[in-house]
Amino acid sequence: MEILVAIKKALKKAGIPEKYAAKVKALFNVESEENLENYVSLFKDNILPDLEASEQNNQNVINNAIAEYEKKHGLKDGKPIEGKGKKGKKNKTVVDDDDDDVDDDLDDLPPAFKKMLQAQQKQIQTLTDNISTLTKTVSDSGKNASAKALFDTAKLPEKWFKRIDVNSETSVEDQIKELQEEYKEIRQSAISDEVDAGNYRPYVAQPKDRTEKEWLEIMNKDEGTGDSNGVASLGID
Repeated sequence: MEILVAIKKALKKAGIPEKYAAKVKALFNVESEENLENYVSLFKDNILPDLEASEQNNQNVINNAIAEYEKKHGLKDGKPIEGKGKKGKKNKTVVDDDDDDVDDDLDDLPPAFKKMLQAQQKQIQTLTDNISTLTKTVSDSGKNASAKALFDTAKLPEKWFKRIDVNSETSVEDQIKELQEEYKEIRQSAISDEVDAGNYRPYVAQPKDRTEKEWLEIMNKDEGTGDSNGVASLGID
């Protein structure tokens, strides 16, 4: 519930009705406030316009269907119009204006309105599919960016990034750890093969360059000699 409150605040700040909070949460799989403003911005720019247009068109079709139904059955606001009922036959009454009741009465609608409603339903389904595709694309893009940042710090071969599945049940961190273990084993195996073949040469640090004075001091120290025991000075300070 706390995340829904945060989403509502973000929607209100962006000038979007708060009623879309649950839809934003579901579309972008929002679990925390991280990147929330970006999700709201994407929703506002790419989804909301089509969603509002679809809702308006759908409402217009429903209103027209209800008006046609009431006209056919002599009703107004769901109530019989006096003097309009047929003799020996009671007028039907509308239970309520709920969308489900309108759908139940589609058989009583003129063919033109039935066709219009069916076309509208197809449009809504197409819009829903497009929203789902866009949401998945946005979600995967964000996941890939985060995964790439973690992958780069692991110092693994670049082409191995293709082996990371951001939608896997196994976390990206655990997948990277598995790749690091595999990479370590491959390197160790390569070194072992080189050793067995007699081609491995361990790294040996090169001695640093020394001055003549430093070499003289080392030689005197190794031989146990110096100025104090009668060895002539070379005149090197």
